[in-house]
Amino acid sequence: MTWQAFKIKTEKKFKNQRLYSNRWGWQIQPGTQWGVGLKTEEIHALEALFGFEFPSDYREMLSVMNGFDRDQISIDPDGERADTFGGSMYKYPQDYGNSQWLTEEIHTFMDYTKAPLSAAGFDVSEIVGFVPLYGHRALVVFRDKSLSPVVSVHQGTDVIMYGNSLMEYWIHEFEFKIS
Repeated sequence: MTWQAFKIKTEKKFKNQRLYSNRWGWQIQPGTQWGVGLKTEEIHALEALFGFEFPSDYREMLSVMNGFDRDQISIDPDGERADTFGGSMYKYPQDYGNSQWLTEEIHTFMDYTKAPLSAAGFDVSEIVGFVPLYGHRALVVFRDKSLSPVVSVHQGTDVIMYGNSLMEYWIHEFEFKIS
């Protein structure tokens, strides 16, 4: 699947997205669309900001889409507080500062991050950095730019593989099947 096809498929899903009043956490609002992709020079500037070159599929993704066009919504199922709007989908470069907490957490608990990557067959000695993607999910950047696994890191020590590749991750995140 190309990133353009992925964008079309997810936006179609988001168009009629259902909000769940009994679910904690951020939800994608109906009608959400992906933000405009970045130009090549903007991607290079973002790589300079992070301090490393991105995997090829992340660069391709960023050229097609970048974050959401609107905030997500958090509904309190107990009805004790008003709905809040914000987001956990990072849009770069705007959210660089807001996403660095995750990178710091990963580095603090690096052994916990390396364990599931090693178990999945990745050479953790080749990690060059991390790019926060969505909430507490991060793209793992290796020297080999054909690799793009994603980990979910929660409270530092709760780390799981969320996808062996960037596309696998997004398909898992948005719960749809490839046809």
